[in-house]
Amino acid sequence: MYMFLPFLTALIGLILVWFEKRLAGLVMLGITVFILMAWFRFHANSHLNISL
Repeated sequence: MYMFLPFLTALIGLILVWFEKRLAGLVMLGITVFILMAWFRFHANSHLNISL
């Protein structure tokens, strides 16, 4: 259920960039990337048995 967060933050970042709020858009992009990295690290370690 929590995997909607990267899509939500990416959408908010896109809307902010659309309204020329570049810094806020970049912050949202950073949050999106962080969420995806944290999720992939957890998922790869626990479900795929890949050591990162």
